[in-house]
Amino acid sequence: MTEQNKNYVTDGHDLAEIAEKLKNDGVTDVTVVVNTFNFTRYKESNDGKELQPVIDGINSAVGQKLNVTLHVGIKEGFNDDEILDFLQLTFQHKYNIVFLPTMSYDTIKSKMPALIKVNGDFGNVDMYKYPGSVGKIGFLLSN
Repeated sequence: MTEQNKNYVTDGHDLAEIAEKLKNDGVTDVTVVVNTFNFTRYKESNDGKELQPVIDGINSAVGQKLNVTLHVGIKEGFNDDEILDFLQLTFQHKYNIVFLPTMSYDTIKSKMPALIKVNGDFGNVDMYKYPGSVGKIGFLLSN
């Protein structure tokens, strides 16, 4: 966690247990690194860990009114079929879904027509919003 922006970065497994403490400690933002919401894929790619604690952690963070950002690495043949599933989350939740530079952004964007660029200072992330969504889609820029 950095003191400046009060952001806590996690894989989400401990988040359900500590979300309230984070909020009480002044944390405002939680970043969860999760590359899939497919239960089988998650378990196979995370040394047998279960996905449910991550989902519970995200829900706990939202319950504590923490801003949630999901960092997602899209890989062809692994989770590229979930791009629209991640986009769908922005219609239901005020999440920021930030794609990491693991696959061509042009390829990812081509599956999401009608993205609208969001103006503002988002550091090294280009942010977009889909019409009607409450959350945003971002693309982490290479340094």
